[in-house]
Amino acid sequence: MKKDMTSGVVWKQILLFALPVMAANILQQLYITVDGIIVGKYIGEAALSSVGVSQPIAMFWLSVAMGISIGAGVVISQFFGAGRRNELPLAIDTALLLLGALGLICTGLAILTSGFFLRTVLGVPEHLLADALLYYRLFCCSLFFCFVYNAVSFALRGVGDSNSTMYFLLITTVMNIGLDLLFVAVFHWGIAGAAVATVIAQIICCVVSYIYLRRYFSPAEGRHFDPPLCRLMLKLGIPAAVQQCIVALGHIAMQRLVNGFGQTSIAAYTAGSRLDSFVFVPIFGFSTALSNFTGQNMGAGKLDRVKCGLVSTLIMALITAIIICVTLYMTAPGIVRLFSLEGESLKKGIEQIRFISTFFCIFAVYMTFSGVLQGSGDVTFQSAASFSVLFTRVFLGYLGVAIGILGYSAAWCTTPAGWALGSLMTVLRFFSGKWKTKAVTKKSDAVPSDECTALTDGDTR
Repeated sequence: MKKDMTSGVVWKQILLFALPVMAANILQQLYITVDGIIVGKYIGEAALSSVGVSQPIAMFWLSVAMGISIGAGVVISQFFGAGRRNELPLAIDTALLLLGALGLICTGLAILTSGFFLRTVLGVPEHLLADALLYYRLFCCSLFFCFVYNAVSFALRGVGDSNSTMYFLLITTVMNIGLDLLFVAVFHWGIAGAAVATVIAQIICCVVSYIYLRRYFSPAEGRHFDPPLCRLMLKLGIPAAVQQCIVALGHIAMQRLVNGFGQTSIAAYTAGSRLDSFVFVPIFGFSTALSNFTGQNMGAGKLDRVKCGLVSTLIMALITAIIICVTLYMTAPGIVRLFSLEGESLKKGIEQIRFISTFFCIFAVYMTFSGVLQGSGDVTFQSAASFSVLFTRVFLGYLGVAIGILGYSAAWCTTPAGWALGSLMTVLRFFSGKWKTKAVTKKSDAVPSDECTALTDGDTR
């Protein structure tokens, strides 16, 4: 269901948009985490490590899909906010064709370069390499469907529909967990079973979401691909893709660092990273909601609502972060044990989770301001901020290991420094006001500057 966020009570609209996004992301992280729990329980620590070492490379290719989809989503949300509804079918068709073509290309590249990435780039230990390659190559078979699903998801979010993606991922999660148990626990297919379960679930999620999209947006009449729109999506999407890939490359760099400390550290890092992903979900949800809120209101020329949205989201994000920090710190031992880790692996996993939770409020600030920049179309600066965050983390991590002051903990104890730098950069960029000039389309009749105050008081004009 399409939702116009250019009028109404600001904080309610953002919260109501964010909650389904959070639920969808929790479901996505749930099946990834349960996948690891099942692998660790029924196959063993070595298998969990094999799955873990291939994950950063898989995320690299998904980052391309995410980034280009962000560009498409910015265009669609600003068209929607500007009232250019008759152009949406063509924009959506263009996004689907663009992401589908890129999905096919990336699938081929991912499979062809699998050996190079896992052997040379990540330096995967020899005893884990065969299983890691098998899992990764099977996973790559789902990349095309992941690209198309991202196009559908960001198109729907661009028009204010965040509920649908939650339902799609609910289907995916239930199916993936069920197939995991069937293929791994019952059929004993090992690593291959876990990968095949993921591929089947992704295909079904893509098909169902595409059918749903067509209920509301029939294919454009006459032509289905618009080169100028494609170029605009790429103009916005490539910097966002670079940003997402930088994040993925940072994870690759840190995974390689962890790989040098042996299987125990790899297993602990895999468990810790998957639990960290759960922690990030609410803040990513608020950031996504604010991004779409910003896109629609930038298109409508309502900058005061964007500022009100930032303040409201920051308050909600910080309150949520504090609750998560306290809860995770207290429950870390029990959660890490779910991965069937013992001894040193368990100890390292708990240490990682508790450390990250302590500094989580900094991440909330960084992602909130990032949401405004992304939704406004200021994606080039946002990419620069992401690069700075990851460079800081990777540089300090490798430096700490090289000079002997950090060991395995280098993979995560430098993360808050990156978040702090990202927060500083995005806050300064927001207050500079340069993001206001990045809209790709807008109404000529901008609203009076006092509208936001009235709306936050309950006026729903």
